Amino acid sequence: MTTKFIDMKNFSLTPYGRYPIDGTDNGETFRKQFLEPAFRDPEVEKVIVNLDSVQEGYEYGSSFLEESFGGLVRSSGIAADIVLNKLEIRTAFEDYIQEINEYIKRAAA
Repeated sequence: MTTKFIDMKNFSLTPYGRYPIDGTDNGETFRKQFLEPAFRDPEVEKVIVNLDSVQEGYEYGSSFLEESFGGLVRSSGIAADIVLNKLEIRTAFEDYIQEINEYIKRAAA
């Protein structure tokens, strides 16, 4: 079994929006290109996402975070308990971790 490390800077320094219509660095694209493959890979037991490698001072919007992480459950059909058990968010901002966990739980309801 392996760990998949996803560093946000490899996607965008300023991720923004929910859908492609909002711009190229949106939550749906991040989910489909980075998160889904990691969560669907049977060899990956832990997915670590580093949020803090974006542009200094950047703040994530709720639409990006909800679509990226809540969308794993709602749109991609991955069970919330699998996402919550495999996912580790690395950030200096505890609020992001709580927010992401809440989006995942709400998507399952």
